[in-house]
Amino acid sequence: MVPADLQKASRTSNGMSIPEIISYDKDGQVVHFPLFKKLFLSLVIILVASLSFGIGRLSVVGNREPIKIEYEPLETNQTATVINTQVVPVPRSSVQQSEVVGSKNSNKYHYSYCPGAKQIKEENKIIFATPEAAVAAGYTLAANCTPK
Repeated sequence: MVPADLQKASRTSNGMSIPEIISYDKDGQVVHFPLFKKLFLSLVIILVASLSFGIGRLSVVGNREPIKIEYEPLETNQTATVINTQVVPVPRSSVQQSEVVGSKNSNKYHYSYCPGAKQIKEENKIIFATPEAAVAAGYTLAANCTPK
């Protein structure tokens, strides 16, 4: 029975020994460069697997269905309803306690003592006589403002 790997020391001319590893195959023949063959075989397997994967991905790319964007046709006989309310801005100094303040830039109204009413610019203020008038104009009470 022959061992798979045998270490043999060969002597040089100056008497130093250099270890040499000799490998045998199953038939007892000497195998030259066994590590090189294993690395080469591993590299070939990895390359073939990568190439197969890439070719598989490329073959699917052309079979996809394109994205279509469809718009519904607009109806031309639609009518818009506009509610026209007359709102007369009043200077801030004349705001009463029962009056509420709204803004041109939002749909919220505030009581005059609320912090939100103080932050609205004068040119954007809309003053309503009662909270009901503000609600009728489409405004809602601000969440941080409560009636006294």
